[in-house]
Amino acid sequence: MNSRARLCLLRFFLFLFLILSNPSYGENKFRERKATDDELAYPEIDEDALLNTQCPRNLELRWQTEVTSSVYATPLIADINSDGKLDIVVPSFVHYLEVLEGSDGDKMPGWPAFHQSNVHSSPLLFDIDKDGVREIALATYNGEVLFFRVSGLLMSDKLQVPRRKVHKNWHVGLNPDPVDRSHPDVHDELLVQEAMEMKASTIQPNETTTTPNVTVSMSKDFHGEASNVSSQEDQKKPENNQTEAVVKPTPELHNSSLDVRAGSTENFNGNVTSNEVDQSKISEVRNETVIKLNSSTDNSPGTSGTSGNSSTTETGTKSGRRLLEDDASKESADGHSDNKDTSEGVRMATVENDGALEAEADSAFDFLRDNDELSDEYSYDYEDYVNETMWGDEEWVEGQHENSEDYVNIDAHILCTPVIADIDKDGVEEMVVAVSYFFDPEYYDNPEHLKELGGIDIKNYIASSIVVFNLETKQVKWVKELDLSTDNANFRAYIYSSPTVVDLDGDGYLDILVGTSFGLFYAMDHRGNIREKFPLEMAEIQGAVVAADINDDGKIELVTTDSHGNVAAWTTQGVEIWEVHLKSLVPQGPSIGDVDGDGHTDVVVPTTSGNIYVLSGKDGSIVRPYPYRTHGRVMNQLLLVDLNKRGEKKKGLTIVTTSFDGYMYLIDGPTSCTDAVDIGETSYSMVLADNVDGGDDLDLIVSTMNGNVFCFSTPSPHHPLKAWRSTDQGRNNKAIRYGREGVFVTHSTRGFRDEEGKNFWAEIEIVDNYRYPSGSQAPYNVTTTLLVPGNYQGDRRIKQSQIYDRPGKYRIKLPTVGVRTTGTVMVEMVDKNGLHFSDEFSLTFHMYYYKLLKWLLVLPMLGMFGLLVILRPQEAVPLPSFSRNTDL
Repeated sequence: MNSRARLCLLRFFLFLFLILSNPSYGENKFRERKATDDELAYPEIDEDALLNTQCPRNLELRWQTEVTSSVYATPLIADINSDGKLDIVVPSFVHYLEVLEGSDGDKMPGWPAFHQSNVHSSPLLFDIDKDGVREIALATYNGEVLFFRVSGLLMSDKLQVPRRKVHKNWHVGLNPDPVDRSHPDVHDELLVQEAMEMKASTIQPNETTTTPNVTVSMSKDFHGEASNVSSQEDQKKPENNQTEAVVKPTPELHNSSLDVRAGSTENFNGNVTSNEVDQSKISEVRNETVIKLNSSTDNSPGTSGTSGNSSTTETGTKSGRRLLEDDASKESADGHSDNKDTSEGVRMATVENDGALEAEADSAFDFLRDNDELSDEYSYDYEDYVNETMWGDEEWVEGQHENSEDYVNIDAHILCTPVIADIDKDGVEEMVVAVSYFFDPEYYDNPEHLKELGGIDIKNYIASSIVVFNLETKQVKWVKELDLSTDNANFRAYIYSSPTVVDLDGDGYLDILVGTSFGLFYAMDHRGNIREKFPLEMAEIQGAVVAADINDDGKIELVTTDSHGNVAAWTTQGVEIWEVHLKSLVPQGPSIGDVDGDGHTDVVVPTTSGNIYVLSGKDGSIVRPYPYRTHGRVMNQLLLVDLNKRGEKKKGLTIVTTSFDGYMYLIDGPTSCTDAVDIGETSYSMVLADNVDGGDDLDLIVSTMNGNVFCFSTPSPHHPLKAWRSTDQGRNNKAIRYGREGVFVTHSTRGFRDEEGKNFWAEIEIVDNYRYPSGSQAPYNVTTTLLVPGNYQGDRRIKQSQIYDRPGKYRIKLPTVGVRTTGTVMVEMVDKNGLHFSDEFSLTFHMYYYKLLKWLLVLPMLGMFGLLVILRPQEAVPLPSFSRNTDL
C-alpha cells in the first residue's frame, strides 16, 4: 500500500471517528425543536380595541347564506354555467355539494347535490366527458373522485382509488409503547422514564432487541419505478411524548432508513429483527426518532422511526361571542384539558350535576317522561311529512375485502385537494392525488364490518401514496408508495397537504412535491421516481409545499413548514437556503408577496398560537412589526390582497384571515394596523376574493364551520389579478399576482357579450414586474382554449398556443362557432420557471339574432295596438234604442 492510499485510509477513519464520537450525530434539528408557543394561553379579547380601529376598511355585508353543514375545505369561485356571472361552489363537510349565486347568495336550481361521503378537499373544474362544459370534480373522504354536472346531477363517471396491499405481519417485531396511556396522566414524563427503566431491566446487557414504535416509510421499487399504492390522510394527530428509537440501517438498505417493499414477492416480511437494530443503538434519553436518509442517487425514499410531538387540530365549531371569548382565553393550542379543577383547587362550573334535583325541578321533566299522555298534535308520524328517498342512502359501505393469509388491503381515503395538470407532456390531463390509507375507526367499530378484515388490529396499518389518474381513460396511470406506520407512533403516515406540481429542472415535465405527516418532504418526477437528495426530513408536514421565487433571484425556491414550528427554504436540488423556528404549529403552507411594500418578496405564515409571521424571503428573518397576534388559532391559508381605494397609492398588501376567536382580521402590511370584523364563528377555509356580485368592487367570501357563507364588499376596485378564487391561483401558484406577475383578459374583452360572424378577438395583457437582477420571467407560453357546449358538431376544445418574449397587451383571434350556444374562453400562461397563471371569461354565440327575431314579431303587434288606441272615437255617441216607449 503506497503512502497516498494510507493517507486516504487514515482520513477515512478519522472522519468516521469524529462522526461516531459526536453525540449529536444523526439528530434532526427540526424534530428536536418544540412548538412551545402552542402551550401558552391566548390573550383576552378587547372588543373595543378591535372594533374601534384606527384603519377601518369599511366592509359591508352583501349577503349571508347557510348551507347544509360545516364548511371545512375552501370553496371555489367560478362561472360554472357560462352565463357571465360568478358562482361559489361550496363543499359542505357532510354529504352535500352546493352552488350559490354570487350576486345574492341564493342556491342555484338543482343544488345541493347529494353524495355518501365527507369532504376534506376543495372542488375543481374539468370537462370529464368532453362535451364542452366543465364538470365539478370533488375528491371525497372514502377514496373517490366524483363529477357533478352544472345542473347538480351526479355523473356515473368517477375515479376510484385502489386499496393498498401490505404484508399482514409487517409490524411484527415492533415493541409497543411501554407506557399505559389509557388514563389522563399520559403526559407524565416520570411514567415514561419508569417504564423505560423497567423495560431496560428485563434485557440482558449483551442481548439485542427491537425498537419501540418504529415507523416504516415504504417504497415498492428500489430503482425509481412507480408502484401501485395510494394514500389518505387521517384527521387524528399523534400523541405526545411517545418513546422512540434511533434506527441505524444496514448496508443492504443503501444506508437509508428502513425500506419495506409492500405487496412484493421478495424475501422480506416487514419485520424489524434483532439483527437489524442493536440495543446499544437505541436512545433512551431522547423522545425523538432520527431517520437516516439516503444522500446518494439511489431511489428508495423509505424511512424508519417515529418522532416528535404535534398539536391536535381542533375541528369543533364554536358560535356565540361569549363562548368564543371563553375559549380564546382558556384554550391551549393542544386542546382542552380533561381536568375540571383549576390550579387553585376551585371547582369549575360544568354542565354535570352529581346531586339529585329538587322535587319541583324534577316535576318539570314529567312532560318528557309521559309520552303516552301527549296530545295528538305531538304524535305525528315523521314518515308522513318527510320522504326519506330524497336524501339517498347516507351510509357509506366499503367494498368487499380480499381474504389473504399474508396481505392486508388498506382502505383508501383522500383528505386534501388533488391537482389537475398534464405532467408528462402527452397532451392528456392527469389528476395527481395524495392518498392516505387506513381503516376508519368509526366504520370498523361495527363488529360486522370488522369481521371482514379477519381479526387484524386496524391500528397497525396506516400508509400514504401518490396516485396519478389518466383523465381520458379514467384509469390509474401509476402509483408511488411512500410511508407506512402504525397508529401508536408519534409521526404517522398520513398526507394532510395537497401535492404541488412544478417544473424543477426546466425539462418541460412537471415534478410532484408533497409533504407527509411522517415528516418527509418528497420530490418526484413525472414517472414517480424520487429525485436526488430527496426526501428531506422535518417534523410532521401539514401545509402544502410552496414553489415560488422568494428571494427575487429569478429562480424557483421551495418552502416547507411543519408541526414543530419550522419554516425552511430549499433550492430545487434540495439544498437548504435558510430556516427559522416559529415555535408554533404551522397548519397551512405560506402565502407569498411583498407585504410591506419595500420591493422584496416576503413569506407569510399562519400558526396555531394565533401569531401571523412575515418572513423575509431572502434570509428568513422576521419582518417588523410582526408577528401580529390574534386571539385564537389561525388554521387557514392567508389571503394577500391590495385593498387600496380608488386614487390611493399606498404601498404594501393587506393580510386577510379568520381566527378561532370569531373575528376576520384585515391587517395592513406595512404597519400591521388592523380592522376586525366580528363574524362570531370559526373557520378552517381560506378567505377568497373576487368581484362576485356583479359590481365594480372587490368582494371577500368567508365560509365557516357553522355552515354559513358570507360575502363582504370592500371599497377597493376590482382587478382580475387581485382575484383569489381558490387556494391555488392556477395549478401551482400561491403568490399574489397583482403588481407582480400574471396574465389577464382586459376589461374591453371580458364583458359578457354575444358574438357573430366568423371570428372574434380576445385581448390579453401579460404583467411581469420582476426587478433587477432577475429581470423578466420570459418566455411566456400562452395557451387559449375555447370550450363550446351545446349542439356544436366540431371540436369542443378549440386551442391555440403562442410564445411571447415580453410583457404587454396582445390580441388573439378565435373562431366563432356557427350554432346558437354559450362558450368559455380560458387563457393560461406558463413562465420560464413553470409557474402557471390563468384567467377566463364567458360569452354567447348568435343569441342576439334570435332576440332580434323575437322583437320583429312583437313590434308589429305593439304597433297595431297603439294605432287602435289613437283612432278610437274622441266623443261618446249614444247607442241606438229599441224601446217602444217613445216618451223616454
